[in-house]
Amino acid sequence: MELVFRKYFWVVNFCFVTLAALLAAKTVNLFLEAAIAPAPAAPSTRFPSRSAAPERRATLDLARLSQLTGIPLPVATEDEPKPDMSSEPVRTSLRVKLLGTLVSSTPSWSIASVLDMSNQKAQTVMTGDRVQNAEVLQIFRDRVIIANNGRREYIGAEPGDGAPPPPPIATTKGVSEPPAGAAYGTGIKALDDNNYEVPRGEVDRALANLNDLAMQARIVPAFKDGQAEGFKLFSIRPDSLYSKIGIVNGDVIKRINGFEMNSPEKALEVYTKLKDANRIDIEVDRNGTTLRKTYNVR
Repeated sequence: MELVFRKYFWVVNFCFVTLAALLAAKTVNLFLEAAIAPAPAAPSTRFPSRSAAPERRATLDLARLSQLTGIPLPVATEDEPKPDMSSEPVRTSLRVKLLGTLVSSTPSWSIASVLDMSNQKAQTVMTGDRVQNAEVLQIFRDRVIIANNGRREYIGAEPGDGAPPPPPIATTKGVSEPPAGAAYGTGIKALDDNNYEVPRGEVDRALANLNDLAMQARIVPAFKDGQAEGFKLFSIRPDSLYSKIGIVNGDVIKRINGFEMNSPEKALEVYTKLKDANRIDIEVDRNGTTLRKTYNVR
């Protein structure tokens, strides 16, 4: 028996060491739990109600836990500056230029081809993609609106100079800068039935948001004797920009600043010339009568 006990004494020794290790681990856990657990709330002197209060979950003191374990707390990073959606886009300073666009009735399906002048590589982008470090916001027929360094810019046929853009500034609200979220045409003033004063900001805003204007009325080509003579408007919304500039259902816009509106190409040519125009003259056919409306841009 003594020989067997000596032979298997190591088993007893192993069990003793294991129990000692478990006891030491539990002791350390108790001390650590007491250090990081929140202090218990003071007991209430009132009698407990019949319905037991819901059990509260314990929360950890992250600062105390960081001191005990030596693990640093995560550092919060500053959010990327958001573009000022109420400001008018300015020409981008990025060394890129627009090669062409394919605009869809669904804005998220529109695509644009942009050339990076630094490496002469073309890039096809959609809404949400990035051009260098700028995010694509909107795609129009002749420009791409981007968010660059917290400000709205546009990519056009002419590349930028490569200079860093200035920091975004707060826009002031006035007659030439409609407030964010305001309806179209709030700053337009009718002098009489055919003459109007239009703030420059209203023109820039309308040209930069053609998709919004397309939803305010239905516009179809108008024909006379088989020949296109302009664009006819109907189903005009009462609060739309068209109603505020004196256009009514059934009007046919035949000319703008002397340019005939008998094809999409002519309409695009007029669009490019309206950006810097100080006066806009529209010839309208209303029930067979020709009207001329003048808009002075200030």
